[in-house]
Amino acid sequence: MMKRWLSFQYVREIVMVIAVMAVISYVLHVFLGTLAYPGYDALSQPVSDLTASGAPSESVARLYSNLYGILTSVVSLILLFQLKKVKHIGIRIGILLISIMYLVSAIGYGLFPLDENSSQMSFQNMMHIVVTIAVVLLTITSLIVFMIAFIKLKYRGFFLVTCLTFILMMSGAILTGVVNEAYLGLFERFSVFSAVLFHLMVPYLFLKHHEI
Repeated sequence: MMKRWLSFQYVREIVMVIAVMAVISYVLHVFLGTLAYPGYDALSQPVSDLTASGAPSESVARLYSNLYGILTSVVSLILLFQLKKVKHIGIRIGILLISIMYLVSAIGYGLFPLDENSSQMSFQNMMHIVVTIAVVLLTITSLIVFMIAFIKLKYRGFFLVTCLTFILMMSGAILTGVVNEAYLGLFERFSVFSAVLFHLMVPYLFLKHHEI
């Protein structure tokens, strides 16, 4: 029994459960935060407005957002701890990058939520943007590394999911800069939710493929 608790397979199963809990926490942060924010327009407003300082939804949205950050950090730390057991160099680099991204996201957004006036370039808002740039760059780089690794390993399903995530992220990032502000929130969610849902794929990869 003790050997099972300490086995790599058991660690994989635990990581998968925590990852699912993290995604649920993020969905609750958006759903309950929206309900607690009178007049919030999901089509035009970014998700980060829900946790902004002084926002009506600040307390409830930050509760679940912080829980999401804690859970993703736990998953990332476990993956990093188990990294030496991953044989394929591409998968190893991809996991390293995506784990660092989730840690940067959890710590950075926790320390630097948007100010109540998100249009004002305060130090807090500036750092929020810096964190966002770091998260986006780390995510895109890790996705590219994963795609290359999945091609070499002939993991077609994982390759297609990673490609779809990459397309959604890039589409969201590009469209938020060119579309009418009335739809900024909608296209921003392409990037946000694709990154959140991708958090499920790495633990699932660990769970299903013992040979990596």
